[in-house]
Amino acid sequence: MHLDAITLLDGRHGLERLLAFTRQADARAALAALVRGIQANPLWQALGSVRLVARLDPAPTLALFGSFSAAQRLQLQDLAAQLDELLTAHRYVDYHDAERAAERLADALRRRFGSEALSRCRFTAIPRGGWIVLGMLAYLLDLRPDQLVAPGAAPPGRYADDERLVVVDDCALSGLRFQQFLPQCDAARVIFCPLYANPALCRAIEAAESRVEACLHAVDLQDVARERFGKAYPRWLAERRARIGESGYWCGIAEYVAFAWCEPQTKYWNAETERFEAGWNLLPPALSLKRRIAASRLHAAHGGTGEPDVELLDHHASGRLTVADGVLWTEIDSAVALARLSAEPPGSAPCLRLEETAADMWHAVLAHGSLEGAETELVARYAVPGETLRQDLAGFVAQLQGHGILACR
Repeated sequence: MHLDAITLLDGRHGLERLLAFTRQADARAALAALVRGIQANPLWQALGSVRLVARLDPAPTLALFGSFSAAQRLQLQDLAAQLDELLTAHRYVDYHDAERAAERLADALRRRFGSEALSRCRFTAIPRGGWIVLGMLAYLLDLRPDQLVAPGAAPPGRYADDERLVVVDDCALSGLRFQQFLPQCDAARVIFCPLYANPALCRAIEAAESRVEACLHAVDLQDVARERFGKAYPRWLAERRARIGESGYWCGIAEYVAFAWCEPQTKYWNAETERFEAGWNLLPPALSLKRRIAASRLHAAHGGTGEPDVELLDHHASGRLTVADGVLWTEIDSAVALARLSAEPPGSAPCLRLEETAADMWHAVLAHGSLEGAETELVARYAVPGETLRQDLAGFVAQLQGHGILACR
């Protein structure tokens, strides 16, 4: 069986950003939290028999060992890109942050329409995160109970011609949810208020929908598409426009954002089915109510314990020989699979496979960190002359050094 190691985290971002994203105090807890986030996905369950292997020293690295289909490689490439971007810059919005943003949104509504006009507006929300934001706005704007209406429900006597309906959501990434929600709104004049959104998306909604009088948001989300695709951006943009068609209003990729109540569902393009399907969510379940519930259900459905399924490598040999940075290893079918991770697309590396005597040599070198220590252990195990074993071991170590697997310090 051909094995590859696909890089998910290559160590470039360092420990500090991993700690910041997971909100953990130490490296092991942070890595465990990140792995819980990865494994709390149906896409993870569909990968089948794979090994998730991690190393903390000298910087957090993470890779998947296994045999992957072309479709799985694309999924994992998307996962690696998401991890890279969220560790570069991410927005986690807790309830305190949400309150501050809601205050800004309330101020924006007052400046644009005035308190008197707002007192004549009706308010509704896109389920379910929008209702949390609307609850905050209801206090900040001192909304009356009769101003709050359910989706699709007109107030008594229907909407007057000059009556506005304010539609609230926690975020807008492409505008698709609002586009799907808008037909439920009977009002002729609509104001859309996502708490977090890209300004270009808001302008696109105003231009596309004659009923939308304004699209106001509190916090800007940046477009990361150009940086992600680099020189390939024009081709990617043309493909994305063709794929999206009339769905949504905007072709960019908003920066990563997640809330204490949920993490927006990502999408990826499935080339086999030729449609967008549910992608990866990565927020550690402990940081989000919806993620926590989803993780519990997945673990229960697949007989899991809730503990992260990851092999954490520790290498503390005190000798001169050490495993090179960026190298991970694991045991598969009584053999040792070794890989030196690559950060270059597609982010995968072929595995060296060590079996029988070679595997024993690897474990001995790993345990002792020197030719002498490894030789002493192996001489006691194998009935071969010491000089022969010494030569074989030296050749084995030289080969691994040539592959960049072992290094001298």
